Amino acid sequence: MTTSERELRWIRYLLIVIALPVAALILKTLQGIFIPLVIAIFLSFLFAPLINKLKEKKVPIIVIIAIIMLVLFISFLIISSLLYSAAESLVTGLPKYQEKFYYLIESIITWGQQLGERMNVALEIAPEFDYQRLIDPGSFSITKMVSDTMGGFISLLWNIFLVLVFLLFLVSGATSMETRLKNALGEDQQQRNVDTINRIQSQIQKYLITKTWISAATAIVGAIWMWILDIDFILVSALLLFALNFIPNIGSIISSSIPSLICLLQYGFGYKVIIFAVLITATQMLFGNIIEPQVQGDRLNLAPIMVLISLILWGWLWGIPGMFISVPLTSAINIILKEINPNNVVSALISGE
Repeated sequence: MTTSERELRWIRYLLIVIALPVAALILKTLQGIFIPLVIAIFLSFLFAPLINKLKEKKVPIIVIIAIIMLVLFISFLIISSLLYSAAESLVTGLPKYQEKFYYLIESIITWGQQLGERMNVALEIAPEFDYQRLIDPGSFSITKMVSDTMGGFISLLWNIFLVLVFLLFLVSGATSMETRLKNALGEDQQQRNVDTINRIQSQIQKYLITKTWISAATAIVGAIWMWILDIDFILVSALLLFALNFIPNIGSIISSSIPSLICLLQYGFGYKVIIFAVLITATQMLFGNIIEPQVQGDRLNLAPIMVLISLILWGWLWGIPGMFISVPLTSAINIILKEINPNNVVSALISGE
């Protein structure tokens, strides 16, 4: 390697080091635009088989858009009604559980203080932390928390509107995209880019479909266990089991812990809590660690450590929505990096090859 080549290589590395934080800043600052856009792209991937079949039958693009909007509208109505019912049951039943929650926290703190020296060390480490705030009804209200959450409904509607607008343009412009790529890049390069897009679309589509069915099955089985043991907030817990399973690693832990906590508050520490904790953990392990890997296979080709890192990274950039889409996003980036350079070091680290 000559001196000039070595210098160019170091300049390229330096530019990458400079570009990464700039890109992160742009993604974080403009997350209100990028998150709906990425979700719209993923939705277009999910609708791709339906769109292609309708195009083969010479269905006009305006009719295709109308069908997709109708499907999304019906889905939105179903999800909204489920969320409304869940929120209504929460607002009705939470005051009773709030008192039990205060009592549980107070019991834990009392038990911890009785440990003596170890608890004193903990208190010395964090002397400014006011433990009494946890059990002061005036300092924290679960009902208020739910009300504040519902207050973000307008923001949610705006994001849904943006997703629909982006999806509308993606679907309407999909037909002419290949032609524009061909004119701009030439037929060979155009075909290469189309193949890359198709690979990304295929992997993400299969991942989302598989994940949806696995999460739905987990939620249904979890709801059945709750119904058998007569545990409250079945709908809320089922929705959480379904949604949080899309977050890698920690999602299943959180979604299992919440109904277990509800059972603990409802019945106290006894056989029902132990039975339910065992059942819900076994259910998560069955679907998440046995069935899903068998069905999903190694389609995404991501190293386990990179799944965790991508979860942290996209969660930092885009919050909870970033956690939900961290895996398919990282998979798409991996495919693009491999297409640019098959021997890419970053791609090798992501895929664990």
